[in-house]
Amino acid sequence: MSLADAAAVPSNGAGWLWDELGLDVRLRTDVVGGGLDAMVGLALRRNPRRAHLLVSRVLGKHLPVRPARSVAAGHLLAAQVRADQRATGGDRVTVAPLVLGYCETATSLGHTVADGLDDCDYLHTTRRLVPGATTLLDFDEAHSHATFHWLMPGDPELVRAPRPLVLVDDELSTGRTALGTIRALHAFAPRPSYTVATLFDARPAPARRAFDELADRLGVPVRVVSLLAGEVTVPDDVTARAERIRARYGSSPTQSPTAPAPVRFVTPDWPEELPDGARHGWSRSDRALLAEVAPLVAKDVAAALNRPSGRVLVLGTEELMYTPLRIGDALDQIIPGEVVYHSTTRSPVHPIDADGYAIRCARTFPAPDDPGRVSQVYNVRPGLYDDIVVVVDSAANGRAAVGAAGVSVAGAADVSGMVGALRRCAPVTVVTIPARGPAGRPLTLPADSTGGAR
Repeated sequence: MSLADAAAVPSNGAGWLWDELGLDVRLRTDVVGGGLDAMVGLALRRNPRRAHLLVSRVLGKHLPVRPARSVAAGHLLAAQVRADQRATGGDRVTVAPLVLGYCETATSLGHTVADGLDDCDYLHTTRRLVPGATTLLDFDEAHSHATFHWLMPGDPELVRAPRPLVLVDDELSTGRTALGTIRALHAFAPRPSYTVATLFDARPAPARRAFDELADRLGVPVRVVSLLAGEVTVPDDVTARAERIRARYGSSPTQSPTAPAPVRFVTPDWPEELPDGARHGWSRSDRALLAEVAPLVAKDVAAALNRPSGRVLVLGTEELMYTPLRIGDALDQIIPGEVVYHSTTRSPVHPIDADGYAIRCARTFPAPDDPGRVSQVYNVRPGLYDDIVVVVDSAANGRAAVGAAGVSVAGAADVSGMVGALRRCAPVTVVTIPARGPAGRPLTLPADSTGGAR
């Protein structure tokens, strides 16, 4: 399914929420042609800094999406980057850029954008403490629920090399995070150009001018490309409006207890040289190797499914999004059932079980890599899926996880809380892939690791 075909499928709009929050959107650019509702839904945050959340329908983070549609969105965004480079880059087009994605939401999107660019390397920021890794740079995201970002490349030259940089994020609202990142990176290692690639550019006019002003100050191009661009006008009292809506609707109703479904465990063969993701860097050879491995893992997963002809959810875990996406895409090509994909998240969103509202329900559990904090998954409930496949990496807090039925998951992340929540909705298959540290060595987080802000 192409992205344009998927955009033509109608979705339930959240017009009532836009109206009650007093939000107004004026679109300038729509590359796909499906309009705002084909690309984003709307929900309320549980974040005092920001009242609302634009929820992507193609990203595969909060909402389920066919894997091929999420891949297509990244490739189409890469095409926008290439077109912009051809139009404005001159000789710089011949220099492969470094692509940098923001955790946790855009880790997979950055991968798929990098897939669509020739011979580029990819790196994403992280919020996970990694033993043996050196933090090359850190910077803040002032309006976020989790403000810190760390850059931990296995080879610092990945960031030092003076080549064009493509920053990838799912949404630009104010653009402050991107501007701060560009300033920090340019102070560390100047480069000839910066391109910010995003699914939805929602910056108001003053924020757009700030990008032009930074380009003038640095003396290099700073450009933005997107699939959808427009201006979102937010009233001054939006926080109070959101509070009234939350009070009126409450949160989604508590689900009736259901019997726990079976849990299966898959530990696929995994090449020692293949990273689990781009936390420490990702090369063209990594990309090619995963293209060979993902179909093999998908066959192992298919053999473990409860009902391959049914509806299957492949679930990534926080920053680990791209490898689950590729496994889900491969699985979708070999089973008769329907495969959809999204991910667990740190992001706190207020669920409301109302038509047109993007986040209808939430399930919370201890985060696999740090049981001291909460993670969540949205819009997963009993009866919706015939199978749930959750992909985790092997790094945890030094303990083997014990499942809800007392089954030891040796070497896996501490997935017991997450699996316990998911198996109330459908049979669960846990796929564990090796976590790799910055030097490519197997990684286990120490028992006292917090995995959180320092």
